Amino acid sequence: MITVDIFYNAEGRVVRYKVTGHADSVEEGFDEVCALVSLTTQLPVLGLEQHLKRKLVYALDEEEGMLEVKLESAPDDLSEAILQTMVCGLKNLQEEYPEYLSTKEHRR
Repeated sequence: MITVDIFYNAEGRVVRYKVTGHADSVEEGFDEVCALVSLTTQLPVLGLEQHLKRKLVYALDEEEGMLEVKLESAPDDLSEAILQTMVCGLKNLQEEYPEYLSTKEHRR
């Protein structure tokens, strides 16, 4: 099971997220669920860094199935738009694959 923890600040904006685990939705071959979650959670890194020029702290361990991303500065409307798009995508994937994906929101 893949778990995505999404952390919000006091203003209700996403400041960090962490992906852990593997879907293991197929015994052999291409794991579609893993690929979809990976794409959905890695694209925001590109948008935040390359397009918005935001500084991030992140760690990736492919073998363990872990990605953790944290904004270094306070979130703004643009970073929030990218991150909420990710959250929407994850929620849709969770509806489609509830046995392989769980999202948890942590609010202050």
